[in-house]
Order: sequence, then structure tokens, then C-alpha cells
Amino acid sequence: MSDSPPREPRSSVILYARIDHRDRSVEARVRNLSVTGACIDNPGELTTGDLIDVTMGSLSELPAEVMWTSATLAGLHFTRGAIDLAEARKPRDRGATGPKASAGWINNLHHAYRRRDG
Repeated sequence: MSDSPPREPRSSVILYARIDHRDRSVEARVRNLSVTGACIDNPGELTTGDLIDVTMGSLSELPAEVMWTSATLAGLHFTRGAIDLAEARKPRDRGATGPKASAGWINNLHHAYRRRDG
């Protein structure tokens, strides 16, 4: 028998997080999530012991430590304690993706009365 504490239940998820590491930000897929940690796709530069900040859902700049890595994955432990899983799963505002059309034909591209079918 092991003396280590029981592991928190993990949930498989399909969501993305922003990883801030060494003055660089990258998007990484979160594979599974618990209140104390996550398994993410390793963007290739994470190593065991790295301290990073994670932003996912409405949670921003969660401090985390990289507990293990492989060529494609990394295991994280949230260092400030348990997180709210519902907040982590909320859609994240990734910022404006560029200017929106306000004039010309592109503005009416999907207008119901201007579409021609067939």
C-alpha cells in the first residue's frame, strides 16, 4: 500500500488554456482536469519543476508547477490550492481577432434577404 494521499478525480475535457512561461505565451490543449491540477499538451519547452501561469475559462494567471513531462504531455499542479472547475470550463475571451466589417458587401454576406440560393 502507498502512503501518498488519494488522487483527486480527473475529468476528461476539451478546452484550451493559455500558458505563460518564460516571457512567452502559448495555447495548449487541456486533456484532463481536477481541482488541484491538469494534464496538458506539452508545447515542447516545459520541464519538470518549471513554474508557469495558466489562464483557462474565467480563471486567469493560476500559478502552477510542472510535476512531470513527456514528449507530448505535461502534468501540472495548481500551487494556490483547489480551483473552481465550473469557472475553468467557461468560454475564455481570447481578445479581438481583428476589425469587423461595417460597410460594403462583406457586411451583408450572411444577411437573410440578400442571399441568393441556387
